[in-house]
Amino acid sequence: MKQRGIRLIRFAVLLVLTALLACAEQPTVEPRTETAAPVAESVPVEDVIAAAQTAAVTEAPAAPTQEITPEPTETPTPEPTDTPVPTPATVTIGAVGDIMAPSQIVEDAKTSGGEYDFMTLFEPFAELFESVDLMCGNLEVPIAGKEAGYSVKANDGALVFNAPDSFLDALKANGMDVLTTANNHCLDKDAAGLFRTVEKIREAGFHQTGTYLDAADREQPCIVEVNGIRIGFVAGTRKPNAGKTKRHITEDEARTVISYLIDGDKITDAAARDIARAKEAGAEFVIYFAHWDYESDNATAEVTKSLARQLFAAGADCIIGSHPHRIKGAEYVTVQRADGAYTGLVLYSLGNFSANNRFELMVGLFARITLEKDFATGEVRLVDAGVLPTLSMRRAGKGQKFTVVPAYADPSKITGLKTPLTETELKTLRKAREHAWKRLGKCEGLRILDEE
Repeated sequence: MKQRGIRLIRFAVLLVLTALLACAEQPTVEPRTETAAPVAESVPVEDVIAAAQTAAVTEAPAAPTQEITPEPTETPTPEPTDTPVPTPATVTIGAVGDIMAPSQIVEDAKTSGGEYDFMTLFEPFAELFESVDLMCGNLEVPIAGKEAGYSVKANDGALVFNAPDSFLDALKANGMDVLTTANNHCLDKDAAGLFRTVEKIREAGFHQTGTYLDAADREQPCIVEVNGIRIGFVAGTRKPNAGKTKRHITEDEARTVISYLIDGDKITDAAARDIARAKEAGAEFVIYFAHWDYESDNATAEVTKSLARQLFAAGADCIIGSHPHRIKGAEYVTVQRADGAYTGLVLYSLGNFSANNRFELMVGLFARITLEKDFATGEVRLVDAGVLPTLSMRRAGKGQKFTVVPAYADPSKITGLKTPLTETELKTLRKAREHAWKRLGKCEGLRILDEE
C-alpha cells in the first residue's frame, strides 16, 4: 500500500513539472491592434465621447490637418481724396517801345544791290528777345509795299511812314513774336496800306492785333498759349492821323478795322468789347497795348491814368503804353471788378525802340513780365516785372550805322555789334541809362533787370 502511494505522488509531481515546462516554453504573442479594448469602468457619457475621439486620433490618425489659408482678396485701392496738382507753370513776356522806320533808318538799310537789310538795326537785341517766351512790340510803321513809297517827311511837315517787307524779316529773325498795329500811323499809306500791313505781318509768322481786315476778322481775338497759359493781346489807339486826305476810308469803316481806345475821357465800348471777347475766347490773362497820352515831356496826364483804371475795370490785366515817344512812369493800380478788387501793372510809355530823333526820343525801355498759373485754382497772375533801358543810336564809320542796343550797366554784355562801342558811344550809353531812370521814376515792385 505504501509503495503505491509513493508512485501516485511521483506521478502528480511529474504532471506538475510537465505543465510548468510547457508554460515556460510557450512564446509571447503581441496583442493585435484591432482587438477591442476591455470594457472600462462606468464613466460619464461625455467623458466617453471625449475618450473615443482621443482614441480615434491616437489609434488611427488621419492625414495631417492642413491649415487652410483663404485665397488672398484684393484690397480695393481707395479713391484718392486729393488729385495731384501739376507744378505751377510760368511764361515770360517781353515788350519794347515804338518800333519805327523813319526815312533815315530806311535809307541806312539800303544795300549796294538796291535791297534793304535791317539785321544790323536789331541784332544787338537778338539775345534778349530770345530770352523770353513771347516778345511783343507796337509796330508804328505800315508795310504797304514799294509802290506806295517808303518813309518820307511830307510837304506839310508830317511824318509819313512805310517800311520794306524786309523790316519784318529782320524783326522775326531776331526773336519778335507779337506785333500790335493800333497807332496813329496805321493809315499813313491809306486803307490799302493798312490791309497789306496786316497780311504781311501774318504771312511773316507773327501774331498780330489792333487793326483788322474786316469786321469778321476783328471777331477773332489774338490769343497765344504758352506752357498751358493762354494770353490774350488787345490793342487800341487814340485816332489815326488823317492828314489832308480821308485815307480812302470812312469813319465808320475805320472804326471797324481799327481798335479805337478813347472817346473823350472814357474808353470806347469797342475797347471794352475787345477785352471781353478775348476772355470769352479763353484768354486767362489779357495784356492791353494802349496807344495814348501826349507827345510831350510832361508827366502822364490824369486822363490817361483814368483810362488805365477803366481798362483794368473792363478786364485788362496788364497795360503797356506807347505814343509819347518818351519814357513815362509806371505803377500798380487797384480797381473794383464784379468779382472783387484787382491790382494790375501799367507801364504808361516805354518810349521809342527804333528811332533817329533827338537824344531823349531815342531812349526807351525793354520790359519783361512773368506770369504764373496755379493749376489748382486756374488763376493766372503777374508775379514779376522788370525793365532795362534801350538806346537807338547812329554809329560812326562806314556801312550801316543805325542800331538799337540794350543799355546795360556793364556794356560788355552787349552782343551782336559789328565793331566795339567807342568811348564816346559808351558815354552816350551811360547817359541814356541815367535818363531812363529819371524819366521812369520809382515804381514799387518794378525791378532793374540787369541788377539781378
